[in-house]
Amino acid sequence: MPKGKILVVDDDLDIVVYLSSFLEDHDYELESAGDTNAALTALQTFEPDMVLVDVMLPGKSGLDLLVTIRKDPRWGEIPIVMVTGSDKVLADEFKSYLSSHDGIRGPDGVVPKPVDQNALLALVRSFTARD
Repeated sequence: MPKGKILVVDDDLDIVVYLSSFLEDHDYELESAGDTNAALTALQTFEPDMVLVDVMLPGKSGLDLLVTIRKDPRWGEIPIVMVTGSDKVLADEFKSYLSSHDGIRGPDGVVPKPVDQNALLALVRSFTARD
């Protein structure tokens, strides 16, 4: 039985394969999406325990996806971990973007790129109930 279900949202296939392989090796069930629309569909069909979202996605950003998920009563409490390689975003801690969305809780965690596997696994374990 998997330890939890994780939705990986990233348009970079190499990152998706890397994260998926690593987490599957630790007994997590994975689904992936390359953009916001695919992620919203996957949320309905896959019903993940947590979502890993890249900040930079084609079309709507990962932060737009975070806001959409938080506003939806079906998904608002799902832990969301943002993945980013942007030092500017990391330094700001998403405050600039979220300041225009009153009452929206920010991400539950942030993983900088390149991804530290131990840090990622610790975050995943903290948010999945089946571990």
